[in-house]
Amino acid sequence: MTDYVEKGDIYFFYRPKVNTQKVQNLDDVQRLHLVLVPDDGDKARLFLVGKKRMPEIMQGKPTSTAREWMMNDMTGKPKAIGEALAPLEYETKTKGEQEQGEAIPVGEGRYAIFMRDNSSRLAYRLSNPTPPGKAQSQLGILAEASYIISVRNPSLDVPGFTDAKPNYPKHLEKKFADKRWLDIEDGKFLDYENAQLLLIGAHDDLSEESVSITGKAALFKTLGLNQREWPTEALKGGELTEPQMQPEAKAPEGDRSKGGERGGKAAISTASAAGITKSLKGIDFPCDKADLVKQAKANQAADDIIDVLNEYPNRQYDTMADIQKALGEIR
Repeated sequence: MTDYVEKGDIYFFYRPKVNTQKVQNLDDVQRLHLVLVPDDGDKARLFLVGKKRMPEIMQGKPTSTAREWMMNDMTGKPKAIGEALAPLEYETKTKGEQEQGEAIPVGEGRYAIFMRDNSSRLAYRLSNPTPPGKAQSQLGILAEASYIISVRNPSLDVPGFTDAKPNYPKHLEKKFADKRWLDIEDGKFLDYENAQLLLIGAHDDLSEESVSITGKAALFKTLGLNQREWPTEALKGGELTEPQMQPEAKAPEGDRSKGGERGGKAAISTASAAGITKSLKGIDFPCDKADLVKQAKANQAADDIIDVLNEYPNRQYDTMADIQKALGEIR
């Protein structure tokens, strides 16, 4: 009998490099995202996959080289994850205005996390596209696959992994003890931003796992995306495509004469890690505390977020992970 940890929808997105006009292969891709939406709650997790592709699976068996890291980039309501995948426009100090295209959907299906042979596994089966095409091949996305999956102990150094750490509660931290890697017997390990995971390719035929994956995914409905606006060539036909949408335009309040500013500067209302990240949309790295406060105000962030940013250590921040790490230090 299979011991299931959780089941849900799985979605794959790739985001092309900045100002990319044509996407032809992996060299034109900036990052690969994987989204897990569990069935048993109103939340979703957005993961960043290392080296822009899923681990290779060799002849249906695990191999020591078919492994890759994955990190939680954001946890929130499914529609908040959808918003994070939208296009954006930002200013840089060296290149001026830059446009980052939307993350393009490239796969949807169902997944299960379960225990097997003294290890935790992540398995999925695509419902779109069937069969997978060139886009999926470039990104290592198969029609169905399983991976050994484990979560990194944030208190121990692991070569090749970032120093960013998830803000785990004490009861989860204790489960690591002195282990460097831990099986995922509790899905809550996946919920915390900066949680770092290791994936090892296992099987490309789910009959090898004797796992039951049923149901139908609904990417656009679940993430609150307008299917008529988003490019679907990769999702429906397996064809690599480039961004097609424009960042949201919004006229600055009190100045109707200018053509508007792009970036969707809606007020951010919560000082969570996800709220902080959204409030700093468009921030140029490296930056300091004053830059953080300035960017959040420009994005019309709520007062509680501004207050939290004013408590940040006055030092240089090189990545969004550095900013999230600092949030854990002051809480």
